[in-house]
Amino acid sequence: MSDSTPGTSPAATPVTVESVRRVHLSEDWLATGVGLALVVLGILGLIPEGLVP
Repeated sequence: MSDSTPGTSPAATPVTVESVRRVHLSEDWLATGVGLALVVLGILGLIPEGLVP
């Protein structure tokens, strides 16, 4: 028989403010990197201006 109470997970880790901030920080840096990549592609002229003549 198990010592854990039904409905609870003994391996569950608590969510802390630091872990939530770490996830959002990573998302922010990813968005910053994608934005900078788009700016560089635009400056280099690799993104077309549009499809309408």
